[in-house]
Amino acid sequence: MAIKKPTMSNLRASQKTKFTPAFVAGVLFFLCSLSVVVWCGVKVADYVQDQQNAPIQQVQVYGQFAHIEAKQLHQRVTEEFVGNFFNVQVADIQQFVQQQPWVSQVAVRKQWPGKLLIVVTEHSPVAIWNTNFLLNKRGEVFKAPLEELSQPLPKLNGPDGVEQDALKMFSQLQALLALHQFQAETLTVNERLAWEVKLSNGISLKLGREDTLKRVQRFIDLYPVISKQKPEAIEQVDLRYDTGLAVRYAQPVITEKSKA
Repeated sequence: MAIKKPTMSNLRASQKTKFTPAFVAGVLFFLCSLSVVVWCGVKVADYVQDQQNAPIQQVQVYGQFAHIEAKQLHQRVTEEFVGNFFNVQVADIQQFVQQQPWVSQVAVRKQWPGKLLIVVTEHSPVAIWNTNFLLNKRGEVFKAPLEELSQPLPKLNGPDGVEQDALKMFSQLQALLALHQFQAETLTVNERLAWEVKLSNGISLKLGREDTLKRVQRFIDLYPVISKQKPEAIEQVDLRYDTGLAVRYAQPVITEKSKA
């Protein structure tokens, strides 16, 4: 019996895919899935593009303030840094706020989707330094309007670099003087690191460079005696001696009597 070999046309016909319902359904599902993926990709791209243009919607300033006006600082930051969330640079905002009066430290953080958080630490002034500047509790010099001070502060004077030493010395002197009802008002240190303190009653104490507290104690011990020596007010007490002191009294005021 003869066996017929399959012809080329018959072989091609047998290899053709049969379009069964299951095959058609699979193709349709694939096309639908591909369409959904493309649609989602377009939407995500549009959303990202919109967010790239999203502006800062809210600025919040936190801190405990005695001199800083939070509303004014908020307004200045808002006016200076109007822009979208991604383009606003935290470092620029931090530098801007740090330059404002009374600001000691500042931390800035962006919070999604459109919020800017600013945490400010205010300087706490404890003394006036060289007439035009202020010292905080750490002995750091800063610039701020003196007319905004809520209370009078002691005045410290000296060359650059001795701010912390001056603040420490003033604290020690004031603690000793206050025990005997004296009040230090001004402290000055010169280039040779010699100290002079002026009291609230107008007396100036020249203390020199060494044994400062001992010399103040000597003044306290001898004040009842020197204050009774003359009726004139004491202007200056020089304590730069191993023992003893030198006192300068105010010149008496001479008034002319009116002629009859």
